[in-house]
Amino acid sequence: MRPLPRPEPFDPLRKGLYTSDELMQGYTPSNPEASLDRRIARHFIAAGGRNPPSAAEAIAQRLHDFGIDRALTAWLEGNGGIAPKVVGVMGSHSTPRDDPQYALVAELGWRLARAGFLVATGGGPGLMEAANLGAYLSKQLDRGALDRALTILKQAPAFESDHARYIEATRRVLADLPNGATSLGVPTWVYPDEPVNLFSSHIAKYFSNSMREEGLIAIGNHGVVIASDTPGTVREVFQAAEQNSYWVGDRRSPMVLLGLQGSSSFELLMAYARRDGYADLVMSFEDPQEVVDFMVRTPPLIRPSPAPTKTGAGVRRLRYRQPG
Repeated sequence: MRPLPRPEPFDPLRKGLYTSDELMQGYTPSNPEASLDRRIARHFIAAGGRNPPSAAEAIAQRLHDFGIDRALTAWLEGNGGIAPKVVGVMGSHSTPRDDPQYALVAELGWRLARAGFLVATGGGPGLMEAANLGAYLSKQLDRGALDRALTILKQAPAFESDHARYIEATRRVLADLPNGATSLGVPTWVYPDEPVNLFSSHIAKYFSNSMREEGLIAIGNHGVVIASDTPGTVREVFQAAEQNSYWVGDRRSPMVLLGLQGSSSFELLMAYARRDGYADLVMSFEDPQEVVDFMVRTPPLIRPSPAPTKTGAGVRRLRYRQPG
């Protein structure tokens, strides 16, 4: 008996991470909306978008995200059980490619990857793309390749103005500078108008934004870098602070703000860090190299295990007594 065709364009029983090539299947410059990613995005909107979908659609989306979650965990633990040193880079999706902050974050991604860190981002455009771009080009020994890539990308600074032109500029960089290094993107279809970040080699794309955000911060086992103070990024700042304050995962990891010293977010973050005892893990820098130097010399703190309780000499054992 033949299985019934699926009404959704995605596989609910997903068992692996996506690649940019897979999500771009069907794309042509004359019809950029034909890619698999755009078809799934349109299906997501038609099924309700951020509103509750039907029970069948909700189950399909949850199964898909569960599969992505398992695939991401397996990939991160796949190197003989040794997890890579992951640094999450958070930043605005709306920063154009010709903005100086884009170039700054691209340099940060390049330097982090060259220092041995796996760069992970929210997988979107803007500063997230910049970090993945830098990581992609980290096999290049000098900044020249990064500068050439930035020159090309500036010709199509924003996705909204011309989808095909934006994507074709990206593909030109990939063609001119092939065989880039590994990095991770963790995007969501909750933002259906965002393009695929083609510079991330592995993509864990979710329907649930809450699963995606919690997962992205949790996998940043060697810290996070915050590169903007837009509302979405500020929310992620304090999600990361929550994990440090409560020893989530039995560790505390560095938190660095790039170019945000003196901002209200930094001052509030420092207040929480001083109160809860991890102020030494929170810094702000203007120079990407200073960020990397700090990450290299500041490994995460691992929560010490409580000493085992011994019975015997010096230990008072209490017995319950009936009242009266």
